[in-house]
Amino acid sequence: MELRPYQQEAKDSIFAEWEKADRTLLVLPTGCGKTVVFAKVAEECIRQGRRVLVLAHRGELLEQASDKIMKATGLGCAMEKAGSTCLGSWYRVAVGSVQSLQREKRLAQFAGDYFGTIIIDEAHHCLSDGYQRVLQHFPAAKVLGVTATPDRGDMRSLGVYFESLAYEYTLPKAIKEGYLSPIKALTVPLKLNLSGVGIQGGDFKSGEVATALDPYLHQIADEMGKYCQGRKTVVFLPLVKTSQKFRDILIEKGFRAAEVNGESADRKEILERFAGGTYDVLCNSMLLTEGWDCPSVDCIVVLRPTKVRSLYSQMVGRG
Repeated sequence: MELRPYQQEAKDSIFAEWEKADRTLLVLPTGCGKTVVFAKVAEECIRQGRRVLVLAHRGELLEQASDKIMKATGLGCAMEKAGSTCLGSWYRVAVGSVQSLQREKRLAQFAGDYFGTIIIDEAHHCLSDGYQRVLQHFPAAKVLGVTATPDRGDMRSLGVYFESLAYEYTLPKAIKEGYLSPIKALTVPLKLNLSGVGIQGGDFKSGEVATALDPYLHQIADEMGKYCQGRKTVVFLPLVKTSQKFRDILIEKGFRAAEVNGESADRKEILERFAGGTYDVLCNSMLLTEGWDCPSVDCIVVLRPTKVRSLYSQMVGRG
């Protein structure tokens, strides 16, 4: 797979930065192929004789990384998650769940120099105790953090951990150079009053947002009937029960709508059917902000007001 010019620049910048620092960051907008870039970085690290760990916090991210690495480089990946381990594997790349690896008994099975490179997907999460426990166990490893949203909701800076920014490709530049579609925004004429909604962790409380939003769901569905027909649409809502209620309203209005959440037993099937065209609207309560790609999505409905720029970027970036 041949890299786009900015992806090649990013890869070259990462290795140049590793000559000066051990921990560096790559920032690419959603949809610009950050997984492809770090797949090529992993390939080069393997060529240099290093084992690579790709670290993430959700199963979808691990599967996506493994799939993209195989497609971009032909390299197979071992899984370090639950009952699967990379120890004893022939594969030089491991994709690992931070929830599994942070456990003391599991981490103790690895020598401190086992991995020469660690790549953190969705690196804005890496300041948490679990990530830091894993990272500190491999002190000599070169670390690459990859994210579309380097600013965090709690306002903690990634500069606390990362020593440098290797490369950043901005959203306006990606649009200007034709790699992303221009964003066209439409505001639904609602008189939604958020003045009484409380703030927690720097953002609106989800439950109170849901209460404020509930009386307007039918009106929003009517507006979607004007603008979203014939478009593959993803809707972000504050709570699972709100997401499920809105799905039912959309179905009443004639949409082919589905809903997914963290407890959906058939989540994978629903996502596949949405991608295949069985459904034209997919409702979720913040499940799809990370680790999910569906290039055919061309409409995003944000019904989860937020004060956090990175969360808004993640929602809008799905389309």
